[in-house]
Amino acid sequence: MRYRILRGIRTPEDLGIAMLGNPHFSVVPVAPENRVDRAWYGRRLAQAEGGVFTPFGYIVPMKNTRRTQNAA
Repeated sequence: MRYRILRGIRTPEDLGIAMLGNPHFSVVPVAPENRVDRAWYGRRLAQAEGGVFTPFGYIVPMKNTRRTQNAA
């Protein structure tokens, strides 16, 4: 299995802030960071993704990835 590391994201609140502030991810169009409990959101997201918080950052398994081989 492959993993993705989001450096600097060490807490659920860090994850919530990062994801809610990401215009490609956010599902709420107007200033979502002002209306959502970011720590709660980060915990729920980590639980859904199977991610863990470490001193190095947030580590999450990459799902639906396949290695491709070049045909000779």
